Amino acid sequence: MNRKLLCLSLVFTALLVPVTQSMAARPAHVGPLKIIKSGLATSARIAPRHILVKLDAATDVPAFFQHAKKQGLYQQGRVYGSNWYTLTIPAQASPRAVIARTRQLPGVVTATVDPLVRLDQIPPRDPLYRDDTDPNIDCIPGIDAGCEELDVVDQWGLFKVNAENAWNITTGSTSVVIAVLDSGVDIDHDDLIGNIWVNPGETDGDGIDNDGNGVVDDYYGADFAGDNVGDPLTDVASSEDGNPDIPMGIWDPEVDIFTFVGDPSVGDGIDNDGDGLPDLGVFHGTAVAALAAAMTDNLAVELPSDYEYEGMAGVCWNCKIMPVRMINAEGGGFSSDAASAIYYATYMGADVLNLSWGFDLDSLDAAGEEDVAVITEAINYAVRQGVIVVASSGNSGGEAVRFPASMPSTLAVGASNWLDQRSVFSSYAPATEIPDNGVDDDGNGRIDDVLDVLAPGEAIWSSYVYSVFEAQYSYIFGDLETKPGLDAYENVSQGTSFAAPLVSGYVGLLLSQFPDATLGQIREVIRSNAVDILDPEDVGSNLIGYDQYSGFGRLRMVIPASLPDLGPLDGDGDGLSDTLEEMVGTDPLNSDTDGDGLTDYQELDWDGDPSAYDVGLDTNPLSADSDSDGIIDGIESQAGTNPLDAASSFVWGDINNSGDVDVADVLLATRAALGVLTLSSAQLARGNVAPLVAGQPASMPGDDFNTADLLLITSKATGVMNF
Repeated sequence: MNRKLLCLSLVFTALLVPVTQSMAARPAHVGPLKIIKSGLATSARIAPRHILVKLDAATDVPAFFQHAKKQGLYQQGRVYGSNWYTLTIPAQASPRAVIARTRQLPGVVTATVDPLVRLDQIPPRDPLYRDDTDPNIDCIPGIDAGCEELDVVDQWGLFKVNAENAWNITTGSTSVVIAVLDSGVDIDHDDLIGNIWVNPGETDGDGIDNDGNGVVDDYYGADFAGDNVGDPLTDVASSEDGNPDIPMGIWDPEVDIFTFVGDPSVGDGIDNDGDGLPDLGVFHGTAVAALAAAMTDNLAVELPSDYEYEGMAGVCWNCKIMPVRMINAEGGGFSSDAASAIYYATYMGADVLNLSWGFDLDSLDAAGEEDVAVITEAINYAVRQGVIVVASSGNSGGEAVRFPASMPSTLAVGASNWLDQRSVFSSYAPATEIPDNGVDDDGNGRIDDVLDVLAPGEAIWSSYVYSVFEAQYSYIFGDLETKPGLDAYENVSQGTSFAAPLVSGYVGLLLSQFPDATLGQIREVIRSNAVDILDPEDVGSNLIGYDQYSGFGRLRMVIPASLPDLGPLDGDGDGLSDTLEEMVGTDPLNSDTDGDGLTDYQELDWDGDPSAYDVGLDTNPLSADSDSDGIIDGIESQAGTNPLDAASSFVWGDINNSGDVDVADVLLATRAALGVLTLSSAQLARGNVAPLVAGQPASMPGDDFNTADLLLITSKATGVMNF
């Protein structure tokens, strides 16, 4: 069986799945690679034969224990210096069941289990924490001689990024919360159950919005996809609930293999979006969550004779996972739901947001970033609150970092393989874009849309949960144990989706050690400790330092002794400190607040002094048209006129700047449209008039000069049109 079973990159309109073996032909889990755990896991091992009770100070202790004997409870000991006591319980009794009865006894303040304290083991003892020489080499358990189930399991990525070095310093803090904004999380998964965040202000299942945050029963997170099944014609953005889980449902294949009753998060077995891949997005959020913060070095069962360690290792062992569902079972969703998820996670105290989804802005209309303003504003709000946002770069394999990873306020993560090369599917940055200069160097309308780092994203094993379609398909092929919502571990294969959570988990470790770390400091630690990949394309190149394919290199997890001193914060990298921008009123997360084509720094530096805004000497960074002459400052500057003087203007279409649009301009326009002449930047600023918006040239015309511009200039020169 080919181990590259499926590759997932969540987008809002379609799920991109470059697979080597079609999911429609055979679902990922069919065959011997499936590893299912049915035992109950606990977040911390507990004493199996005794419980703890706290007695009221006025309690007659001997009388209490006489009464307790009638319940089969015997005093075992006392916690030194306190009113806590240990009581043995009947041989076959469950500690938690006994506790419920014990709390009713006279004189008992409370009763609890007695968790066992363990030293964290480095390396962890999770059975799936394994490193193969080449994770792309397959064998089939039960078919190939000497091949066992664990022989095909590999968490090579954690070894490649030196995770154990970081774990020797910290394995993470329970006070750090990583929000997984995705397709939902199987909160009962054996390797996740103990690390799931709990809303302290909510009462589970009472049907009341206890904490007043607008979401009812969001005890473990929230679900902004709700009942949506993935059909864009019938799904509604208002569907939501307080349950981000991917639970089991009611399915009896012996009666009707195609009838399932349950939460739509686990799918419905129908290809609702028509892409030929039913229910493909179900497992995604669970896999991402486990990579970032699966329970690690954890025992799987309560029986003391077994001592069986559970599953896989996550990067941040003790970080809490906040599940926020905003992607439906088909793998898509609305931008409005994504924004709701971002605001929710921020409001509820998340420290890190993992966004393993997005889309190519170039696939939208000319408005581009205007179409995603709802997400942009939400992310910038989160960043202003000190939240670190990690986003996957995309799986197009081309020269365009996917939104929202293209935002300068996010950490953009691409994927690498075990040979320290860029994964062929991993989207990379524009060639001419320069990091952190606050300028749109390549002219694509996006500022500093670069890669930060690559992380392992091929042949990735993680926690898994099965969809309705997978269960149905498995049943047809004779697999009777796979049920919708069933826990498992799988080779989820490849995608930048699975590289991003490694960075999110690493950020969790850094925040565990340095709770007040800023985005700039976290970014610098990641970039400066990355392994520089000199030949990320395997073509014999020598790319020293930052390059468009690997960013600042492949992730290496280092916990520094101290954070870097970056001086005044400059969140948008435009050269102005956040403090100065707040004084002026510009947006510290947007290098061009008024969108006029001049950065905030350029506007304040118009008079040669960027330390303050001087009225009359600087162009206005809060107004796109400082002199109110109808032409925005950036175009005036490019055309060579003064954006502070309304009298210093030009005529649209007047390429040669003669003061009128005439036959000379038509001749220049003709030659430019034919490619015979290359116009200067000033000539382009005056002559690039298409398209017209409300009878006027667009406020930010494109850089290309074509026949549309020629026709408009000709129409104006001949008097047919005036603009």
